[in-house]
Amino acid sequence: MTQLAPRAEAGAFDRRLLHRARGASVYIGVCAALGLAQTACVVAGAWLIASLVAGAFAGGEDLAALAPRLIALAAVLAGRALLASVQEAAANRAAAGVKSGLRRQALERLMRLPSGTRHSGETANLLVRGVDALDAYFARYLPQLVLAALVPVGVLVVMLVAYPPAALVVALTLPLIPLFGVLIGRYTKARAARQWATTSALAHHFADLVAGLPTLKAFGRAAKQTGAIEVTTGEYRRRSMSLLRVAFCSALVLELAASLSVAVVAVTVGVQLVEGGLAGAAGLQTALLVLILAPEAYLPLRNAGAQYHASAEGLAAAEQVFAILAEPPERGAEPAEAAAPTDAPALAAAPHIAPPLRRAPTIMFRRTVFAYPGRDPLPELSLTVPAAQTTVLTARSGAGKSTLLAALLGFRRPAAGSIAFDGTDLAQLDLEAIRRSVSWLPQKPVLIDGTVADNVRLSVPHDASDPAVAKAIAAAHAPDGRRRVAAGGAGLSAGEAARVGLARLLLRADLLDTPVLLLDEPTAHLDADTERAVLESFAPYREHRTVLIASHREAVRAIADREVDW
Repeated sequence: MTQLAPRAEAGAFDRRLLHRARGASVYIGVCAALGLAQTACVVAGAWLIASLVAGAFAGGEDLAALAPRLIALAAVLAGRALLASVQEAAANRAAAGVKSGLRRQALERLMRLPSGTRHSGETANLLVRGVDALDAYFARYLPQLVLAALVPVGVLVVMLVAYPPAALVVALTLPLIPLFGVLIGRYTKARAARQWATTSALAHHFADLVAGLPTLKAFGRAAKQTGAIEVTTGEYRRRSMSLLRVAFCSALVLELAASLSVAVVAVTVGVQLVEGGLAGAAGLQTALLVLILAPEAYLPLRNAGAQYHASAEGLAAAEQVFAILAEPPERGAEPAEAAAPTDAPALAAAPHIAPPLRRAPTIMFRRTVFAYPGRDPLPELSLTVPAAQTTVLTARSGAGKSTLLAALLGFRRPAAGSIAFDGTDLAQLDLEAIRRSVSWLPQKPVLIDGTVADNVRLSVPHDASDPAVAKAIAAAHAPDGRRRVAAGGAGLSAGEAARVGLARLLLRADLLDTPVLLLDEPTAHLDADTERAVLESFAPYREHRTVLIASHREAVRAIADREVDW
């Protein structure tokens, strides 16, 4: 996996979130302004409380004399509450914008990565639950981080002016809070990373289980998965409780350090009061001011340390999102803004093949080898698919027929050898142009929630007319175009889903005049009569096109100009 360059270490503050997410920089400015205002409220509130107590008990002032300061204190407290409310609203707004931006960027990059690079279950968990965990980072941790940088400085300045010995004690003990926070934070970061890895594995396992549940149920193996799920969820539960224990213990450590430091300040001030170093109403006011401000100096640092644990999972998920964004896109899938200058050719294409392809090409596999992680490589293949002819692949199951079809669209890359269109290597052609020139029927067509007609229209970049859609549906003998289909094809049999996919291919071939047709087991789930009718309707679409079909069916092999078995 490609590393970020330069790599920003995701610790207390991840600068990549500012660079990648619109509005995050503005939010930091808002946090700073609100932090300054809250610091002023803290100091003003402490001074007013100290003045009120000293005036009432040592100065003998009556209620009328204290009334203006009471009103001012109420206003300060109300202002502090209002600032906290504004902070919360700004945090939620910023978090929503950042999450939306990260999801959009990650999805755009995923669309440009080769198929199979990432597991769909793990990716879905990352972009939904993982990115949502950034709420804690923006709504709670980041504001506390800003306050931790501003409030202690303001408090120390006031204490230094009011009573330097107490300010010295706070200045010496204050670094203990971030020191303990960093030590515990490093430990927590490692734990959060392991926790996220367990969550990703659980999502991966559940996605595979749900996808294969019909097969498991059919063969009576569904109950066997109970033990595997119990082991995975048990591990997730143990890691979650371990992470929570660390968070609770870290809060205790920070609270203890802050309490001991405040106690030292209180003892210092108390001794001065007893010995007469702070005498009269003014002395009492100074002592109270220092005692009230001392906890406020430690509070933002304690809160920032505690909130770091709440944001750790979101930061771990953000690391995974940035890893996706750092992966190089496949050739030909770069965004337009990253393309060559305007005076250079926009598309890298062979001289005799205009993008998209305008005529049926000859496709050649030259000593091509495909490999999957953890498995032996597929057999080496050298194959020529003649132009404007129908070629049927009849290799055994698992030999790589589907892989070959996916490779022609750039969804799979050969580990060795090459693939060529009319003698030009696919790596030198623009993948987007090639894909616009191909109509493809995968073994399991993707179906969305909507009508059959809606699903058929997905194959063309513009809205197809009703007569064109009806023609494709009739040719493929697919269900009625008004019939409702649930996401994933629920409500359709395997044969009906295959025919909807075939109608999608026929519509694309008809409207876009694609010179290449790729079909993966198009009639595997059809009875003999339906298969014969479908192939008869398909005959006109094969004319003057390079057609490559993966199938074992005798009826499909009968229409082939060439049959290949390896």
